[in-house]
Amino acid sequence: MRSSTAYAAGRLMTHCPHLAGWVTTADGESCCHHCGTRRFADYAAVRPPGLPQTIVPSDEARAAADRAAARCVGLMMTTG
Repeated sequence: MRSSTAYAAGRLMTHCPHLAGWVTTADGESCCHHCGTRRFADYAAVRPPGLPQTIVPSDEARAAADRAAARCVGLMMTTG
């Protein structure tokens, strides 16, 4: 089995390809037999109840964004 090491967040980490297989340790949780990495399968997205609020920019903000985008395109066309 191949694995390599690298530094991540100041710690020496082993990069395991997880070829040894996954062992189910709890409801919806699996653990790599070789390195101990855990993965979770049975969870829902964390989102507050209700629909998200719609944000509509003002007419002035939309016009300013259009001008800024046109300026960027113009600069790209002139500089190649």
